[in-house]
Amino acid sequence: MYLIVSAQCKMAATEDTCLDLTTFINTDSSSAIQQNDSLNTASLPSTTAIIMDSDTADDKEINPKTFNRYKSVGNISLSVLSRRLTKRKKLHQRLSVVADIMFILSVLGIILMIIENELTFSQINNHETIASWSIKIVISLSTVILLGFVIEYHRLDISLYAVNNSIEDVRVAITYERIITVVLEILICAVHPMPRSFPRHSNASSEDISSNDSTVTPHPLSYASVDVGLGLPMFLRLYLLWRVVMFHSHLFRDASSRSVGYLNRVSIDYFFLIKTYLEQWPVVYLTTFCIIVFLIGSWSLRACSYSSTNEHLTMQNTMWLFVITFTTVGYGDFTPSTYCGRTIAAIIALVGVLSTALLISVLAQKLVMNRWEKYVNNFVLDIELAKKRKTAAANVIKYAFKVWGMKKRNIPKSSIRYFQAQRRLFQSIHSLHQVKQQQGQLVDNCVDQIDIIALQRQTGTQTSEITEELKMMKLNILRMEKRLVTMNININNTINDMQNTLNVLLEKRSK
Repeated sequence: MYLIVSAQCKMAATEDTCLDLTTFINTDSSSAIQQNDSLNTASLPSTTAIIMDSDTADDKEINPKTFNRYKSVGNISLSVLSRRLTKRKKLHQRLSVVADIMFILSVLGIILMIIENELTFSQINNHETIASWSIKIVISLSTVILLGFVIEYHRLDISLYAVNNSIEDVRVAITYERIITVVLEILICAVHPMPRSFPRHSNASSEDISSNDSTVTPHPLSYASVDVGLGLPMFLRLYLLWRVVMFHSHLFRDASSRSVGYLNRVSIDYFFLIKTYLEQWPVVYLTTFCIIVFLIGSWSLRACSYSSTNEHLTMQNTMWLFVITFTTVGYGDFTPSTYCGRTIAAIIALVGVLSTALLISVLAQKLVMNRWEKYVNNFVLDIELAKKRKTAAANVIKYAFKVWGMKKRNIPKSSIRYFQAQRRLFQSIHSLHQVKQQQGQLVDNCVDQIDIIALQRQTGTQTSEITEELKMMKLNILRMEKRLVTMNININNTINDMQNTLNVLLEKRSK
């Protein structure tokens, strides 16, 4: 015989939680037990069972139907929830691994693309070498693998969405928005410089080079190398960095923070993490962002200014061009020579304006004094203004007595001494008014939003206490009113009894 213990529980959906939700206590060695790898099940030879539930009264009979319902809800649903939590944890781990591999493949492809273009830049007349052709083969292979991981990532993401929302059929989670997102990601990750025909002659003779140099004309503004045009969009693969940051963030991995965000209807996604990190470490993240944009923008300007016949900009010159474009100065000593370079320069200028705005906001936030610094500063200013007010008031009294004494001594009002004393009196009065005004403004500046919230809470607490006291006073007044009514009734009854007694005595005496 087995004892089945059923309890109602409330569990939080966490990633690292795996509970053994069903416990079977063996009381009879002759009973048959069937064990499975995922869940322990037991066969019941008898129909007798005991249910331990705190909500069931002692004198209440247990209905067999109620027992069956408790058994199905308590054992089956909780076991399904346990499986779902375990599956959710595994899906999160697999998504984190896939995101890391995708980012590594994207960075590898970008580095190989830069190396391949630099090898091409070192050649004359844009001759493709065997080394650059081999690197393109490696880039194509890494791109194919990356596309496979992109599809796998979204498959796991759809499965995780189905598990979180208790969806049995995964196809329900496939929406038009998700399809557009997958197609857009595939297009971004698929663009790369593809290998063309195998290079049969890696080096050209000096005669051919000199003859070509004498006949080739400069390229127009619309010229851009095919490898450069297919290589620059590969920098868009760096969006995978935010996905890696999200899966390795403690805010995303911590169950408590995600539960609090879910209860407050706040999604722990890319934008929330960006805002959080910019709030916590603004200088570090803005500096890192500017350095990455500086390196990518400088090399992009160098790649776009490349031509097979004309001399192109060096990396040092493109760095200088990036700085003057990023800061919107534009000296004009270096200019982009192609439409591709002009497009990159326009993008750099826009990013520079946005970065400057973010930098100014961060500096303004760092320069603002905190609450305690404001209190100390205001306290010192208040002491200084109090001293100035006392000095101004003393000057007003001094010069007022001086003017009064001059009037008593019959000094003419047109004299220079009288004018000077009267002017200083008016200046002292004016300075006294200014000091009073500054003190009033200082008191207003001392009031912060936190102080208003604290005052509001204190006022609310006092209001609630006063309300409770008024309620108690009202109850006491009602009790006193009842007692007074009772006393009035008793006094009236006593007076009536006394009157009746006196009447009886008077009647007896009259007889």
